[in-house]
Amino acid sequence: MSKRRKQALVAITVLCLGGGLLFLVLASQSPNQVTADARSLPGPSTELAGSQLIVRTVDREDPRLNGEVFVLKGGHPRRLAGAELDCERVHFAAGRGLCLATAETGIGYQATIFDSSLQELDELQLAGLPSRARVSKDGKLGAMTVFVNGHAYLGSGSFSTTTTIVDMQTGEQVANLESFTVSKEGKPLDAVDFNFWGVTFSEDSNRFFATLRTEGHYYLVEGDLAEGTMRVLRDRVECPSLSPDGTRIAYKSRIGDENRWQLKVLDLDTLHAHAIADRRPIDDQVEWLDDDTLVYSDGLDVYTASADGGGRPRLVLRDATSPTAL
Repeated sequence: MSKRRKQALVAITVLCLGGGLLFLVLASQSPNQVTADARSLPGPSTELAGSQLIVRTVDREDPRLNGEVFVLKGGHPRRLAGAELDCERVHFAAGRGLCLATAETGIGYQATIFDSSLQELDELQLAGLPSRARVSKDGKLGAMTVFVNGHAYLGSGSFSTTTTIVDMQTGEQVANLESFTVSKEGKPLDAVDFNFWGVTFSEDSNRFFATLRTEGHYYLVEGDLAEGTMRVLRDRVECPSLSPDGTRIAYKSRIGDENRWQLKVLDLDTLHAHAIADRRPIDDQVEWLDDDTLVYSDGLDVYTASADGGGRPRLVLRDATSPTAL
């Protein structure tokens, strides 16, 4: 067991937490049920090549043990040999990954940049409680959201976040979303209560989408990194996730004024949205397995569902969250 796993006390209020494919068929199995021998894959299998998902484990009996990172290979959850990442949030693309977690000292929080064998490349200090992590499709940029004002997200509604974009090669900060100029319907938009979270990158990592909360609204914004600008596209969109073909946004939609959400899919051309088949309240920033299939967690287990709203949700992995499609 890694040092961080022994020390971390996971008590997170989560901002963006929480048809299948034939290779996802182990609904009765979880990473915690896999033997130590099965978790350790020797030789070339230590790389992520051939995996379908990265997940972090959930220990239902002892939250202090949450966070161990596993991969789904050939329909089976495995731990890569020599890998000891424990994360509150994890994401990976094109040879680079981000792991947000409690610092190894047990005090404060840190981000770890890792490679395709889950080996640490760099460590960055975080200003607050980990909330959301995303890596651009080309692996060049990473986006991190943290709470910087306690655990008020699911309380009175007043909370504060910081979302930064970093260079995944150097670890240097590229931008803080609070420094961007925002417009709505062609006019400047500004307020003291701006909070950003839930970044998702397009194929061109210069373009991204995120959520902007201000004055009771939850706007979907489209950003231009080079220009340092964002424009509002639509209200009531949280934790967006761009489809591989770049035409749709999967997101969570607030149910009334409650801290409960349903998952929906938005067409970027028409801005028309529809709900997916899973009508349970889900608090997660979903992933796309492909252009037709979503993967997400309900906070305890991982599911897939059709992006077109048809069929039924399918349980694919127990005791896991933060799924990252590879």
